[in-house]
Amino acid sequence: MKKFTVFGMIVVMLVLAVAVGCGGGSTELTPTPTQPVDQPTPTPTATATQETNDAATATSLDFTVEYVIEGQGTSVYRYRARNIDTSNLDIRIDYDIEGMGTATYILSGSSQEGWIYAGGEWMSYTQTGMNFNDFWDAWAEGFNNYHQTLVDDWTGVQDWTYTVPGVGSVTYTNVDVNPNLPDSVFQPN
Repeated sequence: MKKFTVFGMIVVMLVLAVAVGCGGGSTELTPTPTQPVDQPTPTPTATATQETNDAATATSLDFTVEYVIEGQGTSVYRYRARNIDTSNLDIRIDYDIEGMGTATYILSGSSQEGWIYAGGEWMSYTQTGMNFNDFWDAWAEGFNNYHQTLVDDWTGVQDWTYTVPGVGSVTYTNVDVNPNLPDSVFQPN
């Protein structure tokens, strides 16, 4: 069920991206289907297993998620997070949405601060007049759902894909468990 939530988060994140004006065109967003969808079918592109799922005990993660949503194109998100499962969770999301462009969000759970990089400049949430908690709720929930999917279903295979019939596919790549993520990753630069 977490996998379905991930697709719902995509729609929320697209709306947030449009709200901060990071789009470079007049792409019109179409919501994903609202009808119930059958259970997703994991379809790994390679076969390999690991004895324990390292994502379950990770304190930091770095991974890329690529979404191909039927009729809407491709979106690529790189997530970096540290202090996982603590109140000091820090998250950085660099993304590229087909037809909309690129942007970066940094959210610091420990300092309750955040920044957006769009249009060639960094802005704090307060500079944009946006509420940190609204962004935190959306992006932290999205990260937690991706993390939980890795914990529940990932077998250590890179380029791991699952599909949701009638909606699209999600591919995890470049999964790095417990990387050293310096402070500079979570600061506007």
